[in-house]
Amino acid sequence: KTLCYNLPVLNTLLADPTARAMYLFPTKALAQDQYAGLQAIIDAAGVDIKTYPYDGDTPAAERKLIRQAGHIIITNPDMLHSGILPHHTRWHQLFENLRYVVIDEMHGYRGVFGSHVANVIRRLKRICRHYGSNPQFILASATIANPGELAGKLIEFDVEVITRNGAP
Repeated sequence: KTLCYNLPVLNTLLADPTARAMYLFPTKALAQDQYAGLQAIIDAAGVDIKTYPYDGDTPAAERKLIRQAGHIIITNPDMLHSGILPHHTRWHQLFENLRYVVIDEMHGYRGVFGSHVANVIRRLKRICRHYGSNPQFILASATIANPGELAGKLIEFDVEVITRNGAP
């Protein structure tokens, strides 16, 4: 499932080194796992794409480097809410050039947590507009009955649902 968003994101970043992407995962543990997998792809390809996890455990000394040099920021909704959006002026390079927002494990964003995440995404979109960017949102999920409805509620956009598995 991750290749369906990693490949277009990496392709865009290779074509435009100023472009940026943000990946949201519901937990730090999942974010760390996905970071390791993505970094393995980048290392195997031998390309210069800087990918960093950014969460509550990120050392203060590394945060400035991540803000300035990160092509892909891997985080979670709570860190986006409390550590990135309130400090958007420090993250201007990200927001000015944000091309993709990937939201994985979408099926976990229901109920109160889903409402919270929808509000955080609403704030993210407003800040992106302020900096002149209009990122494409890519949402991925395990099999659920209503992926289009849930995705539409989370990001408040019309969505195109892709369910066909093209894997060999």
